[in-house]
Amino acid sequence: MSWRLGLVDSAWFGSPWEGRAGFERAREIGFESVDLFIGYDPADLSADQRRALRRELDEVGLVPWALLCTPLGLTDFNDSVRSFHIARAKRVLDLAGDLGAPSVMLCPGEYVFQGELLPREWEWARLVDAVREIGEHAATRGIDIAVELLPFRFAFINSLDSMVRLLDEVGLEGVTAAIDISHLWLQRIEPGEIARLRGRIGQVHIADCDGVHHGDLPAGTGTTPFVPYLTALRDSGYAGTASVELEFPPDPSQMLAWVTEAHRGARAVLEQAGLTG
Repeated sequence: MSWRLGLVDSAWFGSPWEGRAGFERAREIGFESVDLFIGYDPADLSADQRRALRRELDEVGLVPWALLCTPLGLTDFNDSVRSFHIARAKRVLDLAGDLGAPSVMLCPGEYVFQGELLPREWEWARLVDAVREIGEHAATRGIDIAVELLPFRFAFINSLDSMVRLLDEVGLEGVTAAIDISHLWLQRIEPGEIARLRGRIGQVHIADCDGVHHGDLPAGTGTTPFVPYLTALRDSGYAGTASVELEFPPDPSQMLAWVTEAHRGARAVLEQAGLTG
């Protein structure tokens, strides 16, 4: 089965192509879908603005695959702050439903104070409870959640062990894993280990890095060995969309060339892994 290639729209942030212009350029380059990075509260969007966004995507011809949500306060020890982040995540899910996107990615953040002040198990329990509550809301909208594995020391989910534990303890079929291939490489997680998530992977990102530092670079410009990971993802049962993620370009005015290079690199590794038609 051929995989569809998408683009996380945050690639355009701060560049001349932010907004509809970026959607149009992405489609011209050859991307088939888009992941929308939601850095705002969807409550700020009127019904007309939601309809206009959906209309733009339809007119350009990009499939809205996923919305990306970074509710870093899901475990905040201030209940009012935590409640806001849970409620905002639910509003992102509602926006996904309005746009016809079948998936939302959650990036749940890190232990505070390096996990040395508050009991880690207490923070973990708050995370599980929050993700379950959000997941239950997602189920009412027919949307899946994918939780991202991050390559950072104090991230809640920075290993396959912690990912499997979260999915098991949340216990909802629609709560899955989001895999950024460069994050696996940074953590030196072997491709064969992906089999532990068989049937539980909901999103895949393609980004490169130098093998030491987080990069979000175009595929082929770093050291990430994509083909073994892509093959393992296929063998784990994942099929569908791989989304290119690029962040913080050194020169925003050159972003169009960078996105074009990233599309070319991503297509190349998908072809090498036998995942294109």
